[in-house]
Order: sequence, then structure tokens, then C-alpha cells
Amino acid sequence: MTTRHPKRRRHEGQWLVVDEDSLLYAIGDVLYTGVSLNNADLVVRKVVAPMMERVRKTRVEQRETVRFGYDAFDVRAKPALGGRDGSLVALQACYVPAGEPFPPRPPIAVWEWEEPAPGSGESLRQWWGEEAPRFYGVEPPSADWAGGATGLDPYRFMDGVLTDDSRVAITALMQDFREAEIDEPMIMFMEQRHLATRSLGGVRAVGRRKSGSYYVGFSAKVGLSQVRQAVSGPLMRQLGAFSAIVTDPLIVVDAVHEAVVVTSDDFAHLDVPVPANSSLRAMVHMDHVDDVLGLVRYCAKHPGERSRPVRGSLRTRSGAWLDVFVHAVGAGDKARSVTKFVMCRLEVA
Repeated sequence: MTTRHPKRRRHEGQWLVVDEDSLLYAIGDVLYTGVSLNNADLVVRKVVAPMMERVRKTRVEQRETVRFGYDAFDVRAKPALGGRDGSLVALQACYVPAGEPFPPRPPIAVWEWEEPAPGSGESLRQWWGEEAPRFYGVEPPSADWAGGATGLDPYRFMDGVLTDDSRVAITALMQDFREAEIDEPMIMFMEQRHLATRSLGGVRAVGRRKSGSYYVGFSAKVGLSQVRQAVSGPLMRQLGAFSAIVTDPLIVVDAVHEAVVVTSDDFAHLDVPVPANSSLRAMVHMDHVDDVLGLVRYCAKHPGERSRPVRGSLRTRSGAWLDVFVHAVGAGDKARSVTKFVMCRLEVA
């Protein structure tokens, strides 16, 4: 005989998402900010949580029928592993009455990226978990893909999936991510386009800075309304508004690695390709590269300060050179630290 207790089983048939420390981020469509599993119902706490703990230790998916009081439940728990070394990044779990089907499990995209040593000239490296290609709408590197190195520059990939409204503004979140305490979870909302279907969707990413140059996290799909209702900081709002009213092409530059992070929608009109490794140095004529990079470095150290523009020439797709004036401003809003990202407006000379 099955007895139903609505409060005890209010999360029946809903997929939970927790991070590597078993902090809760979602139950079905309801989002959480990394809280205790005590916010879940009694069955989750008494039946599902022990299985999740086994999965957290073994990193192997578990399915089991478990009795709790007079009731029997089918329980599933699946790890979301990183592509670099298979470490646990997130975990999903769900329970239903025994014999009933599970609802479709929402995909989780696990991502990791590592920055090279400043001045090394090396590219940023990126790894994906097994579900990331399907999540983003790209072909996996192989038919039996189970996660690994993507071979993609994370800046160029991000520039390709973010919508026009999110591209420049996301720099504010990246600045916070770089300045976060080690292992402190951070939540980022953004709009992205699925590269296969071109459909627009909301994404919430939960990430951690694991060391000075290594970042790990997972992304899950959320409603666009949830993205737009998410509280964003003043810098993100300012950057979004600025990019919306400026019709000159914009690029955001990572001053530490001399890399183009993202571009504005108007940048495409210049017909200037960004190299696969995002190198700003490779885009600028050798006669002007010192002036342009010097401006970027100065603005990184003096965020918000007005600076005189410098002249530069950018290599177009045809191999010709396009003369521009480069206007730049540091995008940080924290006086305690040197900003890493600089917004540049490119005025055709």
C-alpha cells in the first residue's frame, strides 16, 4: 500500500542539481544559490541524499529501488564530470514512485579553462564534459566523445554563442570571476544561441576559481525570463547600456593575455577577423602594436579614466590594412584591484 504525503514528497519527479560540495542549485525549475539539501523534501534527504553521496565518491551513475516507510521509490543519480581529469563538478538526481518513468533529465555542460602564464604567448585551454557539445549545439570531436580537451579558444567560443545583448556585458561577470576567492562558488546568468538550431535560450553558469589561473563550472538551461530577472551589478548594466548606444565597433580585451575576449555586433562590419587564439597583437600592424597595447595596459591600471586615443591599423580578411583610432577604458569598478578587461571603441580613421 502506497501512502502519499504531499509535503514529504513535494519534489517527486523533479531533477535536482548540486555541485561538487553537494550544495543545491536547482530542483526542477526552481533555482537555488548553493544552499543545503535541507531545503529539499524528506524523501530527498532520507532516500536520495545517501545515493548522491555514493555517486560523489565513486563518480559512477547509480540507479536503485529504495523503500522508505510504506513506499518504494526508483532513484537515479548521475555525476557530471570534468573533461580534464574526470573530477566531479556537478551531480543530478531524481526519484519517482517505483515503476513510474523518470522525466527527461536536463543536460548539464561542464566546462573548465586554464589561463597561460602572462607573457608566455600560449593560448587559453578549454575542456568540456560529455554533454557540452549537445548543450551548445556543436559536433563532438568524436562519435564516442565522453569529455576532454575541446581544442577551442574559450574566448572565441564564448563570443560565438553569446547574444549581442550579453557579449560586452558579460565582461563584468568575468571580472568578478577573476577576482573571486579560491573555491568560492559564483553564479552567472547570460543569453546564448544554440549553434545548431540558432534558438535563443537562457543559461545559468555556476563556476569556481580553483587556482590563480584555473576555472571550473557547469551550465544549465533556464528560462529567458529568469535571466532577465536576475540581479546584475551596476557595471554589467553600464556595459550593456554603453554597447547598445555605441554604433562604432567594440572589442573587449584581456589586458593580461593581450587577447580579444568578445566583440560587439557592429565589429563584423569591419571585416577584420579575430585569430583563432584571440591574439590582439596578431591583428595590429607592427608599426602600431606598441601604441595599441600600451594604451590597453594603461587603461587596465587606471579603470574609468579617460585616455587619448591612439592610431592603429588592423588586418582585414583580404589582407589589407584598415586605419582606426583606438579609444579605450578599463572596465573594472573596484578600486582595490587592477582591472583585467579593457573596452576598446574602434573609430575608422
